[in-house]
Amino acid sequence: MRDRKGISMAPVSDSGIEKAVINEAQRLFDVAGVVSLSGWSLLVLGLLTTSQRDLDDFFRDNDGDFSMRGFERHTLPRLAAMVRFLQGKGVQAEILGLRGYPRGDELNLKQMAIIAGLGKWGKNSLVIHPDFGPWLRFMAIRVQTPLTPTGPGSDYHEQSPFCENCTACLDACPSSVLMPYYLWDGPNCRASVSLFPQAGKLVACDRCLAACPVGR
Repeated sequence: MRDRKGISMAPVSDSGIEKAVINEAQRLFDVAGVVSLSGWSLLVLGLLTTSQRDLDDFFRDNDGDFSMRGFERHTLPRLAAMVRFLQGKGVQAEILGLRGYPRGDELNLKQMAIIAGLGKWGKNSLVIHPDFGPWLRFMAIRVQTPLTPTGPGSDYHEQSPFCENCTACLDACPSSVLMPYYLWDGPNCRASVSLFPQAGKLVACDRCLAACPVGR
């Protein structure tokens, strides 16, 4: 899989630390990119979710506490290793939010992935990567040093060419909450993690992802 990395890097401005950071990010994650944000950098990282590495595995215990179990098992060790690497290079860094996922409206990681050049918007309102389709899950590390941005630098709402003549995700949506490139009724989207009847387990609908032919 490592020979199919979805990383489109701009010319490296610092052949030392910066190149080492990017190489390590590529080693630990399936895709990686950089967004420049007002004097600091956001390292946007993505992993492919699979049946063996289920990043959509969520759990709520009897007390109602929510656990991102898939992220804890599969992404947190990689994020921690990346932070240790950065700190070992003398670069201040911290995992963003909860398990690398922003809290509240702090940042939209899908948009950050687009800005970092890691895909384009799909009709299912998700990031479509040319190799991995909609199956990447994104997380981020805040880096207190400027790194060269890897993508367009802005979200121009460029739509994925794979979606042009395809409506598979729209047709598969059981709640009819999708319009092309837009989730018009978020609260009724079944991917808003609803409580499963058994043992407090949580499940997120993925029919629009499963119907997508890209990355299959």
